[in-house]
Amino acid sequence: MELNEYQEKAMQTCLDTCKNITYMLNGLNAEVGEVNDKIAKAIRKGWIYIDGNHLVETEECPENFGMEVLKEVGDCLWFVSGLSQVLSADLEFVAIMNLRKLSSRQQRGVIDGNGDNR
Repeated sequence: MELNEYQEKAMQTCLDTCKNITYMLNGLNAEVGEVNDKIAKAIRKGWIYIDGNHLVETEECPENFGMEVLKEVGDCLWFVSGLSQVLSADLEFVAIMNLRKLSSRQQRGVIDGNGDNR
């Protein structure tokens, strides 16, 4: 599926009262929090642990844990789609713009730095 196709289909489920920047920003923040919450609770329950930069599932981890986290990631994508639409941009444009920015930073040796316009 193409990004713009996803955005078009996803936004067909958006209520008119939600087509604003306040709702989209707050919703995105909430969904990112839900991803973090699922991982934090799984660590607390001993289902997963972090080894270096890797998330490791233990034997106690429910079989569907990864899919449950990915569902929340999908909700984040919905809100990114909505936020982009509210800002009059399609997801493909946002993705291309982001890749160009990252490529430029990499070429200039500033991918690991501070500031938006480095």
